[in-house]
Amino acid sequence: MTTDLCVANIDEVETDVVEIEAKLDKLVKLCSGMIEAGRAYVSANKLFVNGIRDLSHHCKKEEMISECLEKCGESLQEIVNYHMILFDQTQRSVKQQLHNFVKEDVRRFKDTKKQFDKVREDMEIAQVKNAQAPRNKPHEVEEASSTLIMTRKCFRHLALDYVLQINVLQAKKKFEILDSMLSFMQAQYTLFQQGFNLLEEIDPYMKKLAAELDQLVIDSAMEKRDMEHKHATIQQRILFDQTQRSVKQQLHNFVKEDVRRFKDTKKQFDKVREDMEIAQVKNAQAPRNKPHEVEEASSTLIMTRKCFRHLALDYVLQINVLQAKKKFEILDSMLSFMQAQYTLFQQGFNLLEEIDPYMKKLAAELDQLVIDSAMEKRDMEHKHATIQQRSLPQLSIPSVTELRSLGRPTTLLFYYLLVLHLSLL
Repeated sequence: MTTDLCVANIDEVETDVVEIEAKLDKLVKLCSGMIEAGRAYVSANKLFVNGIRDLSHHCKKEEMISECLEKCGESLQEIVNYHMILFDQTQRSVKQQLHNFVKEDVRRFKDTKKQFDKVREDMEIAQVKNAQAPRNKPHEVEEASSTLIMTRKCFRHLALDYVLQINVLQAKKKFEILDSMLSFMQAQYTLFQQGFNLLEEIDPYMKKLAAELDQLVIDSAMEKRDMEHKHATIQQRILFDQTQRSVKQQLHNFVKEDVRRFKDTKKQFDKVREDMEIAQVKNAQAPRNKPHEVEEASSTLIMTRKCFRHLALDYVLQINVLQAKKKFEILDSMLSFMQAQYTLFQQGFNLLEEIDPYMKKLAAELDQLVIDSAMEKRDMEHKHATIQQRSLPQLSIPSVTELRSLGRPTTLLFYYLLVLHLSLL
């Protein structure tokens, strides 16, 4: 009987449902983790953009730096917004859609399966009792035969509902998985398309900035060489025996190293300036009636002045180099970062553009699938209703969906047994 009612292998379908439920449940959890990580990424990006804006505000006096930071900050904020849209769409199209399919459609199928298994078990028990009924007791034989007939008819009706649920679930599974993946890939395509278009708009400015940065490197190197040459020239003119601190600075060093070097020079400069001020006070306060003390104070003042003059030159050099390096490092880092963003969105857009024809073809097939599934479901429900009417021509039977709302499989079974019993009278 089961073979006559079910086209597909019931056990194979049930196994597939269990496996697909586990796979989809796992995918929903992975999607949730991805969305959480994405939102954390968005939050970190927002903080980074705020940092760029703070730095831009601090560098208002330097137009080149301020303009670069402002443009980059605006573009990155738009990219952050695009990412937020992507994660919201992923939440709806993948996580929520597949979650609803698992929790509603698969659960409805499993509830129908429980009812089907219960009625099948009752029919098998009725078959055994009918076969074991003693033939010398006509009353027991008639009772067992009537019970078997009723359970068979009830099983036949519920088997039709079960087969309908199987076909509906199979069609909906195909639609839900394809639709969620299609929506997700379209959201990815939109993200990379918008990001690429945005970065392509500011690409001329970034190329112009790169050329200016190359020139800045050349100008800074020449300026540094000229200043070091002047520094060396003045050093040769000033003769004193203290150990001199040479300035070793390269444009590729990190700003942290340059700032630390600048701070060290500043400490030395402040210390020598303080020593010179003390020497000036002592020279002014030296008693004129003591030539030895006056000469000593004067010699100390001369030495500290020479040392201060030399260190002041070193300090000014550090200031100029640091200012040039600061400008270079900020512009170069933002340029490299935006170039990396441009490359990322360009490659992503090109990749998704390659599979865009397939995605459009899939979208058209999905639309047709919705129409075919609706027609197939309508035809099956019509066949279902026709077979019900043939089985019980005198009675109006409520649908299985309405009976399922009663909540208990035993209530459903009892109802059909009662209806079948009345129809046999």
